Amino acid sequence: MRTVLKIIFLSFVFLSNYSCAQVVTLRTPSQAKLMEANKKDFIGKSLSYFLDHIKLEIKSLVPTPNKDPKEVNRLSFIFVPYSEYRKTPDNEKPVRITVIFNQGWDWQDSKNRCKSSIPDCITWTKEDEKKLGDLKIIDIYVTGKE
Repeated sequence: MRTVLKIIFLSFVFLSNYSCAQVVTLRTPSQAKLMEANKKDFIGKSLSYFLDHIKLEIKSLVPTPNKDPKEVNRLSFIFVPYSEYRKTPDNEKPVRITVIFNQGWDWQDSKNRCKSSIPDCITWTKEDEKKLGDLKIIDIYVTGKE
């Protein structure tokens, strides 16, 4: 009987801890490191799921190619305009969250390597989210200062 009560009690404790766990939501740039620390909540999930947990406006991004320079397999989301990001010294760069995906894709419908002079290349749009939202995340890392 005691064993059954112990099992019931431990099950209750486990389930209450499990149900209370929450996925991190990014509301300020200073919380970006929390997303990296809790990346297990996002790995294997879609980009759309990840973006649902970012409440900051994504003002610019940096697409990065994989081995094929025409294919992108990672995006770095930046929360300041790209022009401001570029002017900042390397050791003072603002926060950026880089997401790596399980596959590459042809960025911007066959354009050559993305350049900052092409506004569509450094701007995140709802169309991009629709087109790429199903990509699966394999890693997340954060760089820059809060």
